[in-house]
Amino acid sequence: AVELKLRGFSDRQESWENLEDIKKVFWFNKTEMAEHVTEYWKRDEFFGYQFLHGLNPSIIQLCTQIPSNFPVTQTMVAGLLGDSTTLQEELNKQRIFLVDYKILEGLSAGLNNGRLQHIAAPLCLLHLSSEGHLMPLAIQLSQSSPSPIFLPSDPEWDWILAKTWVRNSDFHIHQGITHLLRTHLLAEVFTMATLRQLPMCHPLYK
Repeated sequence: AVELKLRGFSDRQESWENLEDIKKVFWFNKTEMAEHVTEYWKRDEFFGYQFLHGLNPSIIQLCTQIPSNFPVTQTMVAGLLGDSTTLQEELNKQRIFLVDYKILEGLSAGLNNGRLQHIAAPLCLLHLSSEGHLMPLAIQLSQSSPSPIFLPSDPEWDWILAKTWVRNSDFHIHQGITHLLRTHLLAEVFTMATLRQLPMCHPLYK
């Protein structure tokens, strides 16, 4: 906390001028993992890795049919899947997965330093590659169609920003549901019931 205060990050309200400046936040707290993330955060393999090894792996669902509000086509992803297979074949082989953040649709993000913030409710299609990597195939940042569908073949920063919005939505799910609801609020129900209903001599109360 002292480090962040001295460096002017703890009460900073200005936007970052460039991505390299963000590295300065971890100047005294470098770890092997932090260095790894700094090196590989843009890669699609790491994006998929974060789903499996992050905070909400259970949000990944097997996709057996492309949702009607997320019209990803064979033409869009043909170059990503390779010449020896098709999107339908990969669906049949149970190698296509969907992450759906519909629960965030319509939420207001409020104000931050007087500026209106935004929350996306994206859909993200993932493919289990023959190398065993969970790779992003397509991203749509809203639940309604027609809406732009972003692909790995898009310009680099269009694709990176689309993945960043998905990661941001995953963070909101973690904070509001995985963490607050399923940890604090759910545990609170049992804690209050224990205090109110069980005698002090009961083993659970103790």
